[in-house]
Amino acid sequence: MEKLQQALDFCNKNKFNDALNLLEEIVKIEPDNSEAWRIMAQVHWIHMQMPDKAYDELIEALRCEPKNIWALVLMGNLLTKEKDDFKHAKEYYDKVLEYHPDNAIALNNIAATYMEIEEYEKALPYMEKALAIDDSYANSYYGLALCYYKLNRLEDAFNTCHKGALKSVERPENPAVREELVKLYVRVAKELADQTNYINVWKGIKDELETVDHINIRFEEDRDIQVSAKLEYAPTHAAKEHVIRYNPKKDFVEHLFLHEMMHLKMSQQATKANKNKAIISTEKTRANFNKRYMRFMKKTHSNLGDFELGKFMADLERGLGLQLMNCPLDLFVEHKMYTEYKVSRPIQFLSLFHMEKDNINTVNQVYNKNYFPPEMERANKVMNIVSSLHFKDLYGINLIGQYKPTKLELAQAQDMYDEFKAYLDTYKVADEYEMIEYFVQSLGMEDLIEIVDESQVTSGMKADLSLQSDLKDKAPDALSREEADEANAEFARNHQDGVNETETMMMSMYMLGAMEYFDTLTSQDVHRIALEIAMVGVTGINPTGKYSIKSIPNREFGGYEFLAYYYVSWARAIPEKLSALGLPFSKAYEAAMQMYNAKKG
Repeated sequence: MEKLQQALDFCNKNKFNDALNLLEEIVKIEPDNSEAWRIMAQVHWIHMQMPDKAYDELIEALRCEPKNIWALVLMGNLLTKEKDDFKHAKEYYDKVLEYHPDNAIALNNIAATYMEIEEYEKALPYMEKALAIDDSYANSYYGLALCYYKLNRLEDAFNTCHKGALKSVERPENPAVREELVKLYVRVAKELADQTNYINVWKGIKDELETVDHINIRFEEDRDIQVSAKLEYAPTHAAKEHVIRYNPKKDFVEHLFLHEMMHLKMSQQATKANKNKAIISTEKTRANFNKRYMRFMKKTHSNLGDFELGKFMADLERGLGLQLMNCPLDLFVEHKMYTEYKVSRPIQFLSLFHMEKDNINTVNQVYNKNYFPPEMERANKVMNIVSSLHFKDLYGINLIGQYKPTKLELAQAQDMYDEFKAYLDTYKVADEYEMIEYFVQSLGMEDLIEIVDESQVTSGMKADLSLQSDLKDKAPDALSREEADEANAEFARNHQDGVNETETMMMSMYMLGAMEYFDTLTSQDVHRIALEIAMVGVTGINPTGKYSIKSIPNREFGGYEFLAYYYVSWARAIPEKLSALGLPFSKAYEAAMQMYNAKKG
């Protein structure tokens, strides 16, 4: 036994001739030593490229011990790779299953051999059996997911990567396999997300939410917002529509739409229960913010004038307020999306992973650089770690260490995250606002924001709008014909047909709504609407404007939706003149028609 271990040590040091000399001595003295024969065979085949000699030695190993698991695996591998003898190789693999049904490593190795020769279907049962034995074995998760991927079973591949990321642990024999699993995880998620028709997902959720409060939801492109997307909830904006503004320059916009609709869903539930609240900035909170941080900012940024510094402080206060509100809210939002809309998981995973990397880079670039007050930096870092803890729980990827947290920062983040999980276990509508209070208090910033009932915001917003209306000049919005022509030409130049995928998706959704509305009207009604919209179009239609027409009473349209009704009404009522409108939405119309026809069966 001592000499056998010595031979193994020689192999580990790549001294294969010394190992063979010692192994030959062993089998002369102990001709029935199965392991000595098996190790000799492995050295001759793998390191000496002598498969025939290895074959003979494996016969000896199995003569000595027919149940030698690694000799059985090695013989199967040799027959598969060197002799293309799958039939007899399978007999040896079957013996492994018969004699050693609970050895996950052996089963995984058999599957890996099949994968090397691209026999992925044959590899599957061995990988599945290995995971049934040991559901923490990272190699088997990676192998099984790769098999599914090669067989173009993307959903199975994603789910296997997902489960593997959550449950697997690294082993000494392959410490890099988790890294390979994550790479495959991302690749599969991208391909699966590309194949998923998120328009139908959005449309389904949009229809569902619009029936709750009978308020229209409008998507509006806004390249000036600093965040990826934001919800303007109709009751707290004294508006007739819910508006989801999004920045098309941001990545993973499909996830952003879903995220904001989950925000809307929670707000609707809270409003219905008469428990909805809003987080606001007041003169008092702004004064508290300036009192706390102005001295530091004046000293650190002495090159800024009073105006620039004031604007900088206002931006900082707004950014901190948004994070204090959104960090706890987004935990509920992402959890709701994760549990209720599983089809969103690939794009959610990619988007959150991307956000994590951005947050890590930002924290490491800014932290302790004396750009911002230390208290504010710590709060930002702790809240990002809270989000990272949630990402780890959802998708199994631990990036927390990359924030380089201190013990105190990590403990505080863990405490705040544990509070979220406690609320999750007993969740009641509007609990998220209590959790916001807990987060704010934990960070010692309760004097910097104010949480008020929705009714207070609504009444204040209406009063503000009334005042603006009284002071507003009554200058007409209409353009001259020359200005309209130039505006339309500029619009056509900047909105080429089908180039902007997000705009095309959004327009197709609006067009589908128009088609369904026109189904309720006579052809004469649709013709009248087409002409009335065209009269508005003569003076130009601004995509960010608001419009209404007499033929559709009690309805205000956003610019994009109005353009969708314009296009569809002419496609139905005056199709021969449709091209003369010069509207670059034929691709959106094709997509809308596909959805419309599918829905109509």
